[in-house]
Amino acid sequence: MILGLVVLALVILWPSPIRCANILFSCGSIDGSHIFAGLIIGEHLVSRGHNVTILVTNAYLHHTKDPHYSKLFNYEVLHLKRTPEEVVETNQWVAYAANSGHLLWKLLTEPPDVAGCLRSDCEALLDDAELIRRLNDTHYDLFLLDNFFPCGFILAALLDVRVSMLGPTTWDPEFGNLIGTPSYPGAITTFQIGFPSYKMSFFQRVINVLCSKVFVPSVIFSSVLNSFMRERGLPYTLEQVYGRAELFLANIDFAFLEPLPLMPNIIPVGGLSTKPSNPLGNDLEAFVQSSGDAGVIVFSLGTYVTHMKRELVEIFAEAFSRIPQKVIWQFRGTPPDVVKKRSNVLTLEWLPQNDLLGHSKTRAFVYQGGNNGLHEALYHAVPIVVVPFFGDQNDIAARIVARDIGIAVDFTKMTTASLTGHLTSIVQDKKYKEAMLRLSSIYHDRPQRPLERAAFWIEHVIKHGGDYMRSPINDISWYQYYLLDVTAFLAGVFFMVLLVIFCIIRCMCKLWKKPFVKRKDE
Repeated sequence: MILGLVVLALVILWPSPIRCANILFSCGSIDGSHIFAGLIIGEHLVSRGHNVTILVTNAYLHHTKDPHYSKLFNYEVLHLKRTPEEVVETNQWVAYAANSGHLLWKLLTEPPDVAGCLRSDCEALLDDAELIRRLNDTHYDLFLLDNFFPCGFILAALLDVRVSMLGPTTWDPEFGNLIGTPSYPGAITTFQIGFPSYKMSFFQRVINVLCSKVFVPSVIFSSVLNSFMRERGLPYTLEQVYGRAELFLANIDFAFLEPLPLMPNIIPVGGLSTKPSNPLGNDLEAFVQSSGDAGVIVFSLGTYVTHMKRELVEIFAEAFSRIPQKVIWQFRGTPPDVVKKRSNVLTLEWLPQNDLLGHSKTRAFVYQGGNNGLHEALYHAVPIVVVPFFGDQNDIAARIVARDIGIAVDFTKMTTASLTGHLTSIVQDKKYKEAMLRLSSIYHDRPQRPLERAAFWIEHVIKHGGDYMRSPINDISWYQYYLLDVTAFLAGVFFMVLLVIFCIIRCMCKLWKKPFVKRKDE
């Protein structure tokens, strides 16, 4: 009995890192890796005793019925004014446009109504008084927001809740700027531009500087959201609602990414989905083992690249048939006969990607350049053949090549022969495996796993707040940031000194030039 009382006293009195907190997460109307990153963090937070609520839209209600996550989280549903089909079609637009090989042309001639969709989603969110009331009554301790969901930042300001930003993509300097991290476009590449930061040529730097001021999220978001907030009588600007973020969990790791100047509230947590591999199912394991010494290649194009032109499918299928390795291909829908007849190719609707990459017989990873796949390959030291289509995939592809851990392939110029050559090189040329092993060793040599680091800082901000880490840039005006007031003052002082000097010199010159007047008696 005495022992039991001692144990009870220790349990009660032992200092807990943080009380059970209520945490809200949302990525708005985006799906794929954006919600996946939040779900992974949410699951880990639940295991640490917190309550996590996921705010999803009616376009992706299937998440509320997920047999795994539905048992862990509470769910709130935002009913958008757009139909679920319209939401999915908008999200798939870039993938379809990129798959055509003419993404830039389609962006110029047939751009999606991003501004209209953004405004519509914000209206749906702020017009749902009952949803806002429920969220307000729950008294959340922290709102974890995807950085591509600006309407959520407005909601966070209305709820007056602490904000943590989650960036599931590779580093985007513009979002860093929005929360006060300065960026130098002469050395740090703009998001989606596809240049390696530390090897930009002169003309690449010119393009990078121009794009950093034009093709950035704030240019698209700012006018729409600021106008919307003025109409609603909200005393905020885009910069102010983003500037409230006390923490930015960035899905990056400097084992792969080039060094960046970061504020203390920006925490690298690259590789949230990485973990030791689990055994494969019996059928899949049998297929992998049948590859013999040649091994297997894992092929996946992620969530959004779900459809390819028939010509591309044929190129991949034919190239795979020409290599000794067996290929496990994530193929959405029914594969055509040109794929089915390849005896060394196994197609699956869904792949246990992390488990396959961690298998001893996996020789290479062929994928579209997503951020999660990159870190999983880095974690398991698997060389990469990257086929970028859009977004940050081009940035990641450029860095993969610069780090010598893989080969980048332009799908618009790809042929069966060229792809076969790349697949052969990635397996046979040891430099890719050696470079990947070196980076993987650096990646693993960390005091905390990415999930543990993310959870620690979330709990830290809930417990202590994160204002002390926020950049002072958030609290000064744009002309102060660019030192225009200081420049104007110093310029004024400089010209005043010049004016005084000029006046003195002019007076002295007049005295020197004054004619000598003779006296009358001389």
